[in-house]
Amino acid sequence: MRYHAGLIGNGHTAALIEPDLTLSWLCIPRFDSQPLFASALDPRRGGNLSLTLELNGQQVSLTPLSQRYLGHSAVLQTELTGPGIHITATDFMPWGRHGIARRIQVQGAAGQAQLVIKSDPVRSAHLPVSQAVGLTHFAIQTPDGFALIQGQNLNLQTGEVAWVCIAWGATQQEAETNLKDLKTATVDDELAQWQAWLAPAKKPRQVPTKWEEAYWRSLIVIRLLSYEPTGALIAAPTASFPAIPGGDHQWDYRFTWMRDGYYTALTLDAAGLHREARRFYDFCFTHQEPDGHWKQPLYTVDGMEPHERLIGDLQGPGGEVPVRLGNAASGQLQLDNEGSIIHGLWFHYKTSGDLTALTTHWDGVRRAADWTAANWRRLESGIWEPREYVAHWVHGKVMCAVTLRAAARIAKALGHTQDAHRWQQTADIIAETAIQNGWDSERQSYVRHWGPTPETEAPMEISVLALVFYGLLPASDPRIRATIARMYRPADDGGLILYGGVCRYEKAAVPFYLPTLWLARYHLMAGEPEHCDQWLDVCLNAATGLGLMAEHFDGRDGAQWGNYPQAFSHEEVARLILERSQGWSFFDWEAIDPEPAI
Repeated sequence: MRYHAGLIGNGHTAALIEPDLTLSWLCIPRFDSQPLFASALDPRRGGNLSLTLELNGQQVSLTPLSQRYLGHSAVLQTELTGPGIHITATDFMPWGRHGIARRIQVQGAAGQAQLVIKSDPVRSAHLPVSQAVGLTHFAIQTPDGFALIQGQNLNLQTGEVAWVCIAWGATQQEAETNLKDLKTATVDDELAQWQAWLAPAKKPRQVPTKWEEAYWRSLIVIRLLSYEPTGALIAAPTASFPAIPGGDHQWDYRFTWMRDGYYTALTLDAAGLHREARRFYDFCFTHQEPDGHWKQPLYTVDGMEPHERLIGDLQGPGGEVPVRLGNAASGQLQLDNEGSIIHGLWFHYKTSGDLTALTTHWDGVRRAADWTAANWRRLESGIWEPREYVAHWVHGKVMCAVTLRAAARIAKALGHTQDAHRWQQTADIIAETAIQNGWDSERQSYVRHWGPTPETEAPMEISVLALVFYGLLPASDPRIRATIARMYRPADDGGLILYGGVCRYEKAAVPFYLPTLWLARYHLMAGEPEHCDQWLDVCLNAATGLGLMAEHFDGRDGAQWGNYPQAFSHEEVARLILERSQGWSFFDWEAIDPEPAI
C-alpha cells in the first residue's frame, strides 16, 4: 500500500490527511472509538471528508504539490495547484481539545472562488452513522459521539483565508461547546506548544541531518500515539490496514500493548521525556491483577478488554478481508508482560532518578516477580501472537529472566536484599534454560521456541536477539554469531533477508521495520557500527516523504504495509539514533547501572 498521508492528533485521537486534502481516517472521540471516516482502509465504503474548489461555478482540477510538517511539530501543511491557482492548507488538532482546524488560503484565483466540503461517513451496516445537513453544514452522530463540521468564509477572493472546523463531543451540546473553543486555536499557539514539549528532549550528537530529522519526527509520532487522559501508549492509530499484500493479516492496533508501550516508554525515558514514561507505568500498574500478573497483553486506552468483531461489509484497498475491530489477542498468555513493565520501571528510575516510581510501585514489582517465578515454565502465545498454538518461546523466557533481574535491582535499590537474592537465583535458572533449550544444533542457530507445536520445526526469527539485548549472552558468543549468519540468508531459505529489509521470521511476505532495526542494534552492540548504519538507513529510506513508517515495508517500491504509522517503528528509530550517537546501547545493563544486582 502506498501510504502518503500525514498524521495529526490531539492526545485523544488522530487523523490521516491525504495529499489531496481528503481526511481519510478519523475515530471519535478517542483512538479506539468507531471510525467516522475510513477511506484509507476501504476506499469504496470507508468514507471521508473531502474539499473541492469551484471557480465561477466550475470545479477546478487540483494537483497535489507538496505536503510537509511545519518545523518539529504535528502541524501539517499541504499545497495543491491548478490552472492559475495555488492552495495552501494547514491542518492541526490543538492538543487537548476536541477537533480539527484547517486553515485554507487560495492564491491566483481570478474571480469568485468557492470551497466545497463533502462529508461521506463510513458506510457499514455494522457501524451505524447518521448525518444531517444544516446551518453547521454537517452534523454526524455515531454510537460513540457527535461531530459538527463547519466552514467559515468559504466564498473568497484571492489571498483571503477560509477555515474548516470539525469538533466532536459525547452530545450535540458538547460538540457545539468544543466547536466554539476550537475556533480560538491558532497555528502559532500549536507550534509553540510542540516546541515547549520537545524542549527537554536530548539532541543526538554528531549524526547526519537526515537521522536527526528522523529522530525528532519519531518523537512527535510517539506523542501522537499517547492517550493524554490515562497515559496509555497505543501501538498505532489505525485498524485493519493490511499487513501483507492480498492476505488475511488485518489487525486492530489502536490499543495499549504492555510490550509495545514499554518499548515506547524506553524511548521516552532515553530521550529525557520522563513525564510520559512515568504516566505509562502508572497506567500499567493500575491494571495489574492482585496476583501480580497482567492477564491481558493489551488493553483499551482506559484499561478495558478490546473485544474483537468482524466488519463483514468493509475490506482493505486490495480487497483484503476480514476487517477486524478489537483484538482477540487480549485473551492470550504472553509471558513478556511482566518483564516489559518491571524492566521499564527500573530503566525509568535509572534515567530519571525518579525514586518515587519505585517506592510507589514496589508492591506491584514484588507481586509481578513472584508471579513470574511461579509461572515461567508455562506455554505461551509469544511476541507475534499466533492463534494456532502455544509453545516455549525463547523471547518469552528471556523476558521472564528480565523480570526477576530488574526486580532484583529494584529490590536492592530499596533495601530488600533477601528478595533480590532469591529473584536473581531464579533468573539465572530461567536464563540457562532459554540458552540451552532455544539452541537448534542441527541448524546451528537459535530459533523461535521449543516444545511440541503443529510446526515441523521452529522457525528462525528475530526475537531471539533478546538473548543479547538483555545480557544473557554476549554479542560475540559463537552461537549468536552462527545465528546472525543464518539470519543473513534469504527469507525463503531459512533466513530473514527479503526485498532489502529484515523479516520477523523466515518465509515472511514482506520485511518489517522492527527486526531491521533490531539487527542494526545487534551490530552496534557487537562493535560493528557500519552495519548498524546500513540497516538504519534502509529504514529511513523506506519511510514516506513525511518520515512516517508503517509496520512493514517493501524495499522494492517503497510501499508501506500494516497499520500506519507504527509505534514499534518510530520508537526504535529514535532510540537507535540516540544509541548510535553515544556509541552504546541502552540495553547495556552495566552502562546504565554498573552496580551488581545483589
